[in-house]
Amino acid sequence: MSFMYSGDSAQSFWTGAGVLWVFSAAISAMEPPRNGASSFYGWLYRFTHLLAANLDRVIRPAAPEIMQKQTHTQNEENE
Repeated sequence: MSFMYSGDSAQSFWTGAGVLWVFSAAISAMEPPRNGASSFYGWLYRFTHLLAANLDRVIRPAAPEIMQKQTHTQNEENE
């Protein structure tokens, strides 16, 4: 899928950040399961929150390095 990846790391970062933001917003909009609710919904609620938390833990340490590289590259181009 060449339209998804152009080789530009800044574009890839912002695309990924946007997808993560939409995913996070969708998960945050889920209502907590109520007593007597479907067991599948309870499982889905816990699973998606776990997935979002782990994605955040994996991506958070990498984000400052990516932003620093992007800023450094932009500063070099502007000089």
